[in-house]
Amino acid sequence: MGRTLEDAPFLDTFSEEFRADPDAAVNALRHDHWVVRTMIGGLVIGRSQVQTLLADRRLRSSIPEIMAIQGVTEGPLHEEISRSIIALEGAEHLRIRKLVNRAFTPRAVDVHRPHMRATLRRLLDPVLADGRCDFVTAVANHYPIQVMCHVLGVPDEDHEDFATWNQAITWALSFQLGEHREEVEWGIDKMRTYVSGLVADRRRHPRDDMISALVQAQEADDRLTDREVQTMIASLLFAGYDTTRNQLGLALWLFTQYPEQWRALGEQPDLAARAVEEVMRFHGAVSVVPRMVAEDIDLDGCLVPAGTILLLSASAANHDPGVYAEPLTFDITVPREPHLTFGGGPHYCLGAALARAEMQEALRILATDLPDLTLDGEPVWRQMVGIYGPDSLPVRFTPGGVTV
Repeated sequence: MGRTLEDAPFLDTFSEEFRADPDAAVNALRHDHWVVRTMIGGLVIGRSQVQTLLADRRLRSSIPEIMAIQGVTEGPLHEEISRSIIALEGAEHLRIRKLVNRAFTPRAVDVHRPHMRATLRRLLDPVLADGRCDFVTAVANHYPIQVMCHVLGVPDEDHEDFATWNQAITWALSFQLGEHREEVEWGIDKMRTYVSGLVADRRRHPRDDMISALVQAQEADDRLTDREVQTMIASLLFAGYDTTRNQLGLALWLFTQYPEQWRALGEQPDLAARAVEEVMRFHGAVSVVPRMVAEDIDLDGCLVPAGTILLLSASAANHDPGVYAEPLTFDITVPREPHLTFGGGPHYCLGAALARAEMQEALRILATDLPDLTLDGEPVWRQMVGIYGPDSLPVRFTPGGVTV
């Protein structure tokens, strides 16, 4: 008889020891086990198994279970989250992806790169002469939402409202949803009311923006309904804001720990694309992808029954010594196998090209304008559950920078 998940070793992912050095805890087990037990479910730590299961259609989104654990089983909030593209499965998920894919290709994204640079410059210029700032407060909290609003076609004067509403909504897919439920419901209500007006306007007066593209998206005789467009926009804002701002904060923190890599990027800005991939491999803002097993799975000698929550560890996969030479070394100059931080399979991140472009354009400018980057105090970190990054990142640099 084969093994089951109950035979796997237990790993306390909430312990101080694990949080202090998760790589050491995983590496102690990965030679003999591709999956371990946790208090939430199975944690998949083998690179090949993570990659296989990301594409396995016997797994589905675990969002309904994560909401139910926190007491959200019905009502407008439950309906709104359940209708999002990250929660949909099967034919309905595929239908939405087909309709909107064209708006997220690298070619569609590249036209927005000049605006990304201008946005970053507008945020950065006021702090250059000071030689110090809280990078999260000054840049990371604003850059992704302003870029996303521009791409969507939201007027400049409404960007801060969007940021406020989106900040409230970011708790929707976390394990803190229960304690922030009213805040999330408020943000969703404000966002829905505003976006419904934008969608109605673009139906009547199309423009050269993503909302118009979504309104006009067509596959054969199929189109998105107004409600589907609204839900898609809310999903994009959530995914495109919280992940990117945290990933950018993690990137700057990483470079303070590896100043020689920051100097290399400043001297060779064309390394920016490789730097983004190495940052996301080494320390991704999303470390695990939660999934629910819909049908029994027998994989590599272990039976995982239906009804099990599996946490697919992109972090463990991205540090697998069987795939990466010196996986615990951060080096933006070394070509690497692709990381799995954007997920894979049917739910591969729809906005991956946009996130990559935002990060690339930001790092090119930051590395030249913030020479001698170093910490100016201790960062304040989010809880290591769900999307992770700094809430505060005080940094110092040579005043003035270099304008290019």
